[in-house]
Amino acid sequence: MSVTSKPADAGAKPMWDEKWMWQRTRKSFVALVSAVAVLFIALIVWVLFFADVADTVASVLPAGADLAVVLAPVLAAAAGVERLLETIFNTLESMWRTVVAYLGYGMRWLKSAETEVDEARQWLQSAGAVYNGTLALYNEKMRQIMKDMNVATNIVSLPDQIVAQLDEWKKEADAKTAMAKGLLEDAQSRLNDAEKKLSSITDSPEYKSAKSSASIILGLMIGVVVAALGQIQMFAMLGIAAVPARIDVLITGLVIGSGSYPVHSLLGILQQGKDTLDSIKGFFNRSAPQQKSTVTARQPASADTGGATVVATVTKQTTEESPNP
Repeated sequence: MSVTSKPADAGAKPMWDEKWMWQRTRKSFVALVSAVAVLFIALIVWVLFFADVADTVASVLPAGADLAVVLAPVLAAAAGVERLLETIFNTLESMWRTVVAYLGYGMRWLKSAETEVDEARQWLQSAGAVYNGTLALYNEKMRQIMKDMNVATNIVSLPDQIVAQLDEWKKEADAKTAMAKGLLEDAQSRLNDAEKKLSSITDSPEYKSAKSSASIILGLMIGVVVAALGQIQMFAMLGIAAVPARIDVLITGLVIGSGSYPVHSLLGILQQGKDTLDSIKGFFNRSAPQQKSTVTARQPASADTGGATVVATVTKQTTEESPNP
């Protein structure tokens, strides 16, 4: 069978050909991966050479600064990228089941699940028709009895024969209605099970692994775009001026695209490192040796000093502090 021509029954779900669908999906998937790879490379080149990136002045952070506040734009951007990726994958999973099946359980499983859903829906429609038909039948019989017997609204009680006939029909109607209701409930349960099976298409380990890899790549790409457009420079925020602005934007975008959990982990490591450096700095400042300095002041001659010049010597103790790193 040619892979370039669509089979005659491919338009009627779930009567598509498995081999044809697999080959078509494989071509689409390979083309998509190739396009993403080219776009990623082009994105890096754009950031490093062509993007309008301004140099941000790096200010030295004071001791005890909270890095969660300093890097708040990075945290917010990482959380936003995660939400965007969730929306993208939820949309793709609901609209492009063939790709999910291609990466997971396979086309045969997808066709079988769709067939079960289609048959369950048909069975539910049939059971509903039986149930509604049973109710309509016995309602019509009841109206016919009342019409044939010319029962008026002012009759207080019916003859025993009519009452017995009505009781018999009521029992028969209740039994058949209960049977039809059971069929309807069974059909609804069958449809729920079939739809649950079809929705479990994203539970395969193969698809989860592929989704994780795709999320990382797409997240890095989106993160770089967000950092470039938002002029977010993590090293400049941390007071590190040695990193060029374009490299800073690129690394910041990769950090943002890695997700909020890695960003929080990195933030915790940086905060611990900064607190440790601040503690070491404070320790050396407190333990630095003290130096004595002598200041000589000359007082002019006066009557009290007998016309002599008095030289006063004052000794000061100073603590030598190391300059800020």
